[in-house]
Amino acid sequence: MKFRRWRSPARGQDVLAAALYERNSRARERIDRWWAAGGTHRDEVWRGAWFLLTAANFRFGNHERPERVVPVLEFLLEADPTSPYRPRVRLTACLPQTAADPPSGVYMGDPWVRRLVEAALRFPDPALRQRLADLLSVTDQPGLLDALEADFRPRAQLGPTYVGAAPPGHETRCGLWLGGEPDPFLKIVCTNPNLPRPPAQPGDIDLSLLALLKDRTDLLPAFEQGALAVRLLEYLGTWLPEQVHDRCRRALRALSAREGVTAVCDQAILGDAEAIAAARDAGYRPAGPAWTPLFLLLTRQFAAYREADPNGQVLQLTCSIDGLRIGKDVIIDRILALLDTDLPDDVAATVRRSLRDLGPMNDPSVEDVGRWSMRRAILARAIELEPEAVAAVVDAGYLPEDDDQKLLPLLFLTEQFERYDREDPNGTRLRAVLAEKRYWYKHEHFRTVAERAGRPDPWPPEKPSPSGDRTSPRHGTTWPSSFGADSYGGHF
Repeated sequence: MKFRRWRSPARGQDVLAAALYERNSRARERIDRWWAAGGTHRDEVWRGAWFLLTAANFRFGNHERPERVVPVLEFLLEADPTSPYRPRVRLTACLPQTAADPPSGVYMGDPWVRRLVEAALRFPDPALRQRLADLLSVTDQPGLLDALEADFRPRAQLGPTYVGAAPPGHETRCGLWLGGEPDPFLKIVCTNPNLPRPPAQPGDIDLSLLALLKDRTDLLPAFEQGALAVRLLEYLGTWLPEQVHDRCRRALRALSAREGVTAVCDQAILGDAEAIAAARDAGYRPAGPAWTPLFLLLTRQFAAYREADPNGQVLQLTCSIDGLRIGKDVIIDRILALLDTDLPDDVAATVRRSLRDLGPMNDPSVEDVGRWSMRRAILARAIELEPEAVAAVVDAGYLPEDDDQKLLPLLFLTEQFERYDREDPNGTRLRAVLAEKRYWYKHEHFRTVAERAGRPDPWPPEKPSPSGDRTSPRHGTTWPSSFGADSYGGHF
């Protein structure tokens, strides 16, 4: 084969194809000489290699042509002592410093770095697949490390449960294991001594799992601490190797930034058992002093709670917080659930007193709005027959303030029959309300109260279905297969 001396855009590609595919010795000599020369000559060969890989549909699934990919990859995996990165091969000598995809537009032989990771996991030639996996397990080339991190992120995100990833009897939401053992990708990143790296962005929380897996908890302070605390708690809520869970717990107890401590305290208030344990062990306190009584109460630190709330105003203090991060209904649910546990008598009495002191203040302040929201939450739980909510409504005289139609159902369900009978002596008004607003309530609740009180069930009878009459003959347009002028078909 004769090669032209003048340079064309495809010269490196053409000569490399002759050397690798046709085994042309003269072409191979020229390719090796150009590579050794460096500069623009090496760049021609390098870009020619990626043109050939693209033409062979490298990592395009069923369209890939392995017989044309293998010679090119083997060429790029040949030794090159000039490479500044390990292992010293042609591939690491010329790869870019990041795994960013080539710019859109005309392709100029730019490498697709992330496809090398995919090839190390799924390339059909086992020997070459292993060579790529071995390279990724030791490399310090920044672009390849970037590519490994890019593939790690989606696997570390908490998605749906991965079937078969965790050991038998467990479930995990991380896609990095098979039957509890590291999958091929995880083996690569765990073996590579150059991972993990400090995160380039504090918000890159997915990479925190890599630091946990490799026991590099010294890198955790570099992540955004509020998001990190939440992610650590999420990792404790799914199967991970026990040593990783242990590191998560230690990290949760070693938070120094206020954002991380606040996130743990918030999750503790919401009832996360791991957050409660971490907050108690580390002695964490919320940022705002108005949060402290509620936090101490819900984390069952009763001695400290008695000191922080001597007047029994835990909910009132919470109402005064501007920009409350946790919904009032959630707080009421947590308080009602707490009262259903074995509280000390004095603490239970204090909490019940606070529940009954949420009356209107006739002042459009933050606290008044908070009280109104908490009263609504208590009323909502009372109509679901939550015993503590019912008792608070009856004792405090809480009533709906925004809808008269809600009054009669509330009076009936909380068994305030003396007033109910004055408002609706024959039950017709309640039945009318339920007929119109039955989707607001549950029949079983009214049936339970009626049976307990020896009263008629006020629930109105079901309306007959309009489709129940089958006597009228069907018309052609009523069948699903009939299409007339109406593009939506007939009626069902």
